[in-house]
Amino acid sequence: MARATMADLITQVRGMSNAGTADYTVNGSSYWTDDQVQEVMERYRVDIHRVEMQAIPKHTGESELEWYEYHSGYSHLEQTDAGTAVFVIENTQGDDQGTAAWSADYNRGVVTFVSDTGGSAYFLTGRTYDLNRAAADMWRMKAAHYANAYDFETDNHNMKRSQMITNAFRMAETYERNSAMNVVTMYRSDT
Repeated sequence: MARATMADLITQVRGMSNAGTADYTVNGSSYWTDDQVQEVMERYRVDIHRVEMQAIPKHTGESELEWYEYHSGYSHLEQTDAGTAVFVIENTQGDDQGTAAWSADYNRGVVTFVSDTGGSAYFLTGRTYDLNRAAADMWRMKAAHYANAYDFETDNHNMKRSQMITNAFRMAETYERNSAMNVVTMYRSDT
């Protein structure tokens, strides 16, 4: 079942992949329910654990600084519902800072504290998603569905349904190009 914390991300991927809630039906199942969109997105989920966020100082005078804004270095983060460990901000001692102490721009990965933190270190635990890869997958799945469409001509009408397949693959390629790079750490076993 699609999590409420995913609602905004699911809406974004729907827009990127032009996916309604009943685009087509396969074997009695309508595509694209929120569950189906989330299932595709889960393929490209990265769990982050206690990543130190970068404090961004705000100049308030000649030499005065205030510290409210922190950048995580991640975007497209799953939101908190204030009752789970999906999105947690902790201090250096590991104390949960609670949602009353801050607000978040989950799309940009920016946390803004209610009061000046003095530049103290804060850490994020959460989940991030590659929306571009998810949209590319959905476009490919749509192309597979369109594969049984065919072109036809009659009485000065020319229907080129094959263009739907071509356009779906073009959109998949576009989103694939915009997706995050995969980084892998390799170790030699012979050393």
